[in-house]
Amino acid sequence: MQHPIYVERQLFKFLWIFMPLMSLFNLWMEIHAITPRGSLLPFIVLLINLLALLALGSLTIRVDATHLSWCFGWLGWPVWKVALADIEVAGPTNTSFLDGWGIQRTREGMLYNAHGKQAIRLGMRNGKSIRLGTQDPQRLLSYLTPRLNGR
Repeated sequence: MQHPIYVERQLFKFLWIFMPLMSLFNLWMEIHAITPRGSLLPFIVLLINLLALLALGSLTIRVDATHLSWCFGWLGWPVWKVALADIEVAGPTNTSFLDGWGIQRTREGMLYNAHGKQAIRLGMRNGKSIRLGTQDPQRLLSYLTPRLNGR
């Protein structure tokens, strides 16, 4: 694996807010006997929430000399990777609330987004389109664009 020249990690803020609140609500239900005493439900919910945060809690984008890659969570798996030579064009774009967050198939192609509305659009040589959410599209493009097409 080559040393990355650009790395951006952004938190999936919706999950970091929603998951702990869900865990607290389930704990509150246990304390106030809304669920049967000794129920494993709060612990099961907590475990599921922790696994979701571990697997999906952030989006990391990396650019090295030959590839652009991205993955969710801290496990680094699954990872998506495209050769810079396969990218025909890259530019800034925005996503809408209707596009959502996470991994989405949209009418404009695949979207990988963890937070916010800013993204870059990658036009691939095979005609497909990919959008990657980023907090600073211009900075990412400043690393990516000069490396496209051997420029």
